[in-house]
Amino acid sequence: MAATARRAKKHIKEDQLVTATVRVSEWAQEHFNQVIIGVVALVAVVAVLVFTANSRVSGAREADRQLSSALALFQHGDLSAARTGFAQVYQGHGGGAGAMAHFFTGECDLRLGDYSQALSEYDAYLADKDDYPLFEASALMGKGLCYDGLSNWTEGAATMVKAMGVLDKDDPRYYEAAFRAGQYYSRVPDSEEARKYFEIAAKARDADLRSRADVAAELLKK
Repeated sequence: MAATARRAKKHIKEDQLVTATVRVSEWAQEHFNQVIIGVVALVAVVAVLVFTANSRVSGAREADRQLSSALALFQHGDLSAARTGFAQVYQGHGGGAGAMAHFFTGECDLRLGDYSQALSEYDAYLADKDDYPLFEASALMGKGLCYDGLSNWTEGAATMVKAMGVLDKDDPRYYEAAFRAGQYYSRVPDSEEARKYFEIAAKARDADLRSRADVAAELLKK
């Protein structure tokens, strides 16, 4: 009977995890455009869930609590309060918790329009990314958007290309990064490089992105 009860509890936990993962996946699909421009990506949310579960096992309960509280504020759009919470995490904790906190602080700064500060936070995350590497591509794309906000399109294009280097071609962000690289190169201007990345973006599964990339490439010919 005891063994049966343990198995039942295990199945309940697994079912809850599957349900939560499906809900997160559905949310990401519904908010895909927002995910692309700096809102928490599916991989980021799942990574935080996994990290906090592991941190309970390792005893880092305070880092877990602070990170979870700040993430909840972030998801509800209270960016200033979330930023304060994430800063408390990296000021008091290193390792994976500190690295993630730098990343999310950068996300807050990006959405608040503080591009220079966001760049600093993304760089702080990237310097420690070996402690938690899953956000590398998102951080690079965030940096690219910051450079766009600062009208530094040469750096923006180079950073989006760097993001492509760590993204799988099955990841839709790969083609979004290519499209943005094309946009930034077209503003430099560097028509050849712009055309190259628009042609890559035109291979995306997303019909809207393919269409925008095709139009952008055609405009370069005029």
